Amino acid sequence: MLSKLIHIILSPLLWFVSFVPLKILYIKSLILSNFFIYRKDIIKSNIDNAFNNLNIDHKKQIIKGFRRYFLNLICEIIKMISVNNSFYSNRITINNIEMLDKYYDRNQTVILMMGHHNNWEWAGQVISIKSKQKFVSVYKKLSSSFFDYFMCRLRAKNGADVIEMNDVIKHIYDNKECKIIGLIADQNPIVTDSTKWTNFFKQSVPVIDGPEKIARKMNFPVLFCNMNKIKDGYYTISFEVIDENPKTSNSGDITNKFFNRLEEKIKEEPNNYLWSHNRWKHKK
Repeated sequence: MLSKLIHIILSPLLWFVSFVPLKILYIKSLILSNFFIYRKDIIKSNIDNAFNNLNIDHKKQIIKGFRRYFLNLICEIIKMISVNNSFYSNRITINNIEMLDKYYDRNQTVILMMGHHNNWEWAGQVISIKSKQKFVSVYKKLSSSFFDYFMCRLRAKNGADVIEMNDVIKHIYDNKECKIIGLIADQNPIVTDSTKWTNFFKQSVPVIDGPEKIARKMNFPVLFCNMNKIKDGYYTISFEVIDENPKTSNSGDITNKFFNRLEEKIKEEPNNYLWSHNRWKHKK
């Protein structure tokens, strides 16, 4: 009953907000960022741990920048409800789409790894629009049934297959066509005795090694999605090879390369990472 009530209230509200021009939404997010208290202790702790070499003032600037980034991200995701294909094409430039074309011409599926940096949701949309092959958006089920349904609908708008992470292997075997399997690969796994760990900002973190296992088993090339922010609402994307021939790699190599590259990327644009995500809550 509660979930139905939430759906009845939020659906028309979010639909209405999605028609507000982004410039106005950005102004509102700038104002609201001064009153931002969501997960403030986790955000501060994460930035302190990741950038222990920076002084207090520099860390405060990152926190301030993150608050605005986070609220802008929410606005950009809501905007996805009502925009069309040209919206993404006008705002996001893919610098080397020919890399995806190369794998399409070979009829070769690829794994595309990305972190919670800049706007990964928009990245999935523009890749779905511009790539020749089918884009598969792999997601982790949300605890809220409304927002889980809401995000799945948005991700599928431009023809992407939206697949829950536990169903990826079945989807690969059931659907043989050449595809791009997009994964947000910096999420926290359920920690067990068999969980893999890596270093991320000089701290041990548990990792989801499913992308690597799939890549090595199927010998799918692995790419990193490098998304840069140009200004509010405008981005570029470049694809980088993590591993061209995963079958020859050692266990852990692909995951470690991904986290090393993601760390470099975050250091380039420290404001634009999801610091509210409790990434270092598990200790080895």
